[in-house]
Amino acid sequence: MTGLRAILFDFGGTLDGAGRSWADRFVEAYDAHRLAVPPERLRAATSHGTRQSYRNPAVRGFDLQETVAFHVACQFAYLGIEHGPAAEAVVRTFVAGSVAALDESRAVLARLGRRFRLGVVSNFYGNLERILSGTGIAPLLELTCDSALEGVSKPDPRIFTLAVERLTLRSEEVLFVGDSYEQDIVPARAAGLRTAWLVAREGAADESLADMRLGTLAELESLY
Repeated sequence: MTGLRAILFDFGGTLDGAGRSWADRFVEAYDAHRLAVPPERLRAATSHGTRQSYRNPAVRGFDLQETVAFHVACQFAYLGIEHGPAAEAVVRTFVAGSVAALDESRAVLARLGRRFRLGVVSNFYGNLERILSGTGIAPLLELTCDSALEGVSKPDPRIFTLAVERLTLRSEEVLFVGDSYEQDIVPARAAGLRTAWLVAREGAADESLADMRLGTLAELESLY
């Protein structure tokens, strides 16, 4: 893949999840603490937490720990579970997983940054830059596009076009890396970017639209 000058990344599920979405990781966290919630019911609760996080302006001032705690509180309220030690345990497990993944991502980005311009384009709650600063990733980035601040969100291709325009590059000179085929790969490709699909789970469909399929972000280090 020649001619690349910049690499843009999704955040949730990509930089902080190694290819595993927040919904999947919440299922794992609940299972780890023996909270018997049917997966589909929990996914509905996770979607509720996401909607509430977008609607509450206070979230814009939250760090990672506070964001996840708010999300879990909304989930527990939706599920009718008392918010107490169980919620705190889910938050600890989820945040620990995010911190570990972000540590690995930061190391990969530091190496990629020697050869490529870097950025993040993500659907988030207005506090993405604060979280990236808190994890030490922000200094490695040239731009951050947070959907809540930009007024446009994936899967609208315009958020990718906006990022490319800010880099003053041609879209074919930019690679976008994301874990969601529908939210990341399809719209980024529609905007003319090259794409890399980060897939952690076994047995995921082999979609031909992505230019690359990754098992880990470290595989990007083979690009030139």
